[in-house]
Amino acid sequence: MDIKTMAAVGALTLGLTLSSVGIAQAETVVRIAELEIDPAQLDAYKAAVRDEMAESVRVEPGVIAIYAVALKNNPTQLRFFEIYANDAAYRTHIASPHFKKYVEVTQPMIRARTLLETDPVQLSANPRYGAIPTAADVVTQADRATQEGEQ
Repeated sequence: MDIKTMAAVGALTLGLTLSSVGIAQAETVVRIAELEIDPAQLDAYKAAVRDEMAESVRVEPGVIAIYAVALKNNPTQLRFFEIYANDAAYRTHIASPHFKKYVEVTQPMIRARTLLETDPVQLSANPRYGAIPTAADVVTQADRATQEGEQ
C-alpha cells in the first residue's frame, strides 16, 4: 500500500469529518511515519506500539486518530497515519510519558525511520463507521484532563 492509498484509507476510516465537528482542518496536524522493524523483534515491537497507541487515544483529547499498518508482502515495513487536533496536541503527545516509554523500549527494534510532514488537503470519513467526537467533546476532555492534573 503506497502512502497516498494509506492516507485515503486512514481518512475514510477515521469515523468523522473534521470540519463537520468543528475541528479546524487548517490547524490539524497529519503525520506519516514509515518504519522498518528488526524481524526478530517484530512481535515485541507490535505489542509495544499497540500499548502506546491505545493509551494515546484513551488519555490525550488532541489525538484524533493513529493508524498502523504493515505491508502485506513485507510485515517488517510498518506505516503510521497520525492525526492530531493541532500542533499543541502533537507536542503534548510526544512529551507524554507513554510516548517516551515507547521510544525508549522500541528504539533498538527500529532499523529505519522516515517521518513525513504533510499538509491536509481534505480529511473526510463516513460517520457511520464509529463514534463521532464533537469539538465540545474534545474541549470537555481537555478541560477534565487539566482539572485532574491540578488536583
